[in-house]
Amino acid sequence: MKKLNFKILIFFLIFFIYSCDYPTVMYNELVYENDFENNSSLKEIDGAAISFFNDSYVLGDFNNDGFTLHLEDVIDHDYVFISFDLYIHGNWDGNSNGFKENDQADFWIIELNPDMQNISEDYHIFRTTFSSSPCWPNYCLKQSYPDSYPEINNPKTGFFEENLPRKCDGFFGGSTTQYKIEKTFQSTGRSIIMRIHDMLYQPNAIDDFGNSQQKCDESWSVDNLKIRVVKYK
Repeated sequence: MKKLNFKILIFFLIFFIYSCDYPTVMYNELVYENDFENNSSLKEIDGAAISFFNDSYVLGDFNNDGFTLHLEDVIDHDYVFISFDLYIHGNWDGNSNGFKENDQADFWIIELNPDMQNISEDYHIFRTTFSSSPCWPNYCLKQSYPDSYPEINNPKTGFFEENLPRKCDGFFGGSTTQYKIEKTFQSTGRSIIMRIHDMLYQPNAIDDFGNSQQKCDESWSVDNLKIRVVKYK
């Protein structure tokens, strides 16, 4: 009797699996692409700043700042797929800057449609941290990437290329680390607003003459930005 019940269970399981109506992709369409080599192609971007880095023009560099991309008349969709090269310049401190009295993370954030009501951090916001810290036997400033904050990973986890050129010469700042960012967000409607920005804490980024060195200490840039929309049926 037990053996018979087991066979019946297997039969219904197989029937359920093969009878399910799985969604299929109606279309997967590229709606925006920019390598920033043509400085005039920035009409969709608020807060755009172009600089030259590693033999290429990039969007940035940003420090306690960011940009917003506005796309209108986008084809109806269910998801937005975002991909780009991210350059982390200088000495980011990740989840902890080591200051006992005022310990704060260096946040880097993607928000999709930030003005939308009922925004969900799980589906519309990616908030993470990066660390350029070296690791000694008993000390290391951790980062969250490739996960969301406050997950803990070793510095430069998931990097594509490291030890790229510095943005500044001198004491402040360090080499650059490149990441390949790929994120998918739920989205509906005919427009897309994407905000990418940071919240960096740098109380010690002051040189001996009292000048702020925040951009040399920590900043970021973006290149080869692509936006795709996906619709299922």
